[in-house]
Amino acid sequence: MKRLLPVIAGSALLSSLLTAAAFYFFIPRLPGAPTSEPSTQPTASVPGSNLFSRPPGTTPPAATRNFGPDFSVLVEKLKPSVVHISATSGERVSRRLPGYPGTSEDGSLGTGIIIRSDGLIVTNYHVIQGAARIQVKLSDGMQYPAFLKGRDAQTDLALIQIRAQNLPVAPLGDSDAIPVGAWVVAVGNPFGLEHTTTAGILSAKNRKEITPGANNYWSLLQTDAAINPGNSGGPLINMKGEVIGINTLVDTRGPGIGYAIPSNIVKEIIPHLEKYGSVARSYLGVHVQSITPELAQQYKYPHPKGAIVVKLAADGPAAKAGLREGDIITEFNGKAIEDDNEIAWEASIAGIGKSIEMKVFRDHKFRTFSVTMASHPGNAGDRGATDPVASNAAFGIQVQNVSVGIGNNTKVMVVSVQADSVGERHGIRQGDIILNVGKSPVRTIQEYTNALQRYAIGQNVMLLVDSPNATRWVILPMQ
Repeated sequence: MKRLLPVIAGSALLSSLLTAAAFYFFIPRLPGAPTSEPSTQPTASVPGSNLFSRPPGTTPPAATRNFGPDFSVLVEKLKPSVVHISATSGERVSRRLPGYPGTSEDGSLGTGIIIRSDGLIVTNYHVIQGAARIQVKLSDGMQYPAFLKGRDAQTDLALIQIRAQNLPVAPLGDSDAIPVGAWVVAVGNPFGLEHTTTAGILSAKNRKEITPGANNYWSLLQTDAAINPGNSGGPLINMKGEVIGINTLVDTRGPGIGYAIPSNIVKEIIPHLEKYGSVARSYLGVHVQSITPELAQQYKYPHPKGAIVVKLAADGPAAKAGLREGDIITEFNGKAIEDDNEIAWEASIAGIGKSIEMKVFRDHKFRTFSVTMASHPGNAGDRGATDPVASNAAFGIQVQNVSVGIGNNTKVMVVSVQADSVGERHGIRQGDIILNVGKSPVRTIQEYTNALQRYAIGQNVMLLVDSPNATRWVILPMQ
């Protein structure tokens, strides 16, 4: 037995050594555990790296939390340029686009973005549609009355202005540059909850199948960042803190489907709204439809994109330039045309009177045409003018006789508004129709001028003004 003890002891020692070796080589070591291998990084340089030895109540390092991107810095930077808008009207006007959820009560609440330090703000047209009074609340709680500078129902955009200076401004980024899948953040006032922030990704671009209304120019950004009533007119921003979209509506068929107007469209429309109060669109004079594989095969057209001319307006710019029905428009003003929506948009912003080159596919060949763009028949001021502009420019506005409606009834239409005039400050815009001066209906320039002559300098004059979005009384001081 005594002779067996050394053998047993040796076996036990060998077993212990083998177990230790197996533990060392095959069992993974905990982070931060001591090691005999040399390290170029001292363990003290990563405080708390041992998850099991961290004191209770301390926060693990960012590398171990994996919570996604931090939006706090860019939101805090942008928040002062995001405003709360409340619009009230003598009569309730629905400001909801089809598919836009909510009630008529919350329809008067929205969001806007300061784009110039002197108080110029961009928002959605449907936020202020039909409004008699517009109130803006800044992030610091200050409130200001706002007046309408311009609006465009077809892109659902509007410009308003408050009398303030040195305001923080939100930068407009390049909506074409942001890729699908990139992080985006929406800031707004859903249900009146001010400066609510939601995040998501850019789900898609160039959504053209969304048709909230007739004659709209739509090429929307799609996002899954939550957009609710009151978010309308607020910014959709990228990770640089730039506005790449104006939130406009949601699809109620399912969660996480919201849409924003691309910033590049906004940048095209703003100069028109500021200068004219509306968009002075140019006109090509064609009815088109998108190319389908069947049409491409029928016309032996080798590409899947373009817009085919199905009808030409008589004496329109395209007809005068030599285009024919059946021509396939492939390029306009240097830009490749993908579908009917794109040629409608590009033609509308090309510029009245501009000479534009366009390429078409006809008889198996590509041809180039030069077309001079005309003013769109729907533009304000293109409604059958019958008399020259009145020399009377009371309130900084000039008027003209126009024939409108069935029977070509004569009306008095505003054809220009002087910048920073009394008329502009009270929201009168190009294209408005003046129906009454006080209790007197006016149908001609002569009646309008005669009615104004009854007022002395300094007296208040009541004008009944018919605008595209509302009919309202406006009170202006006679000058």
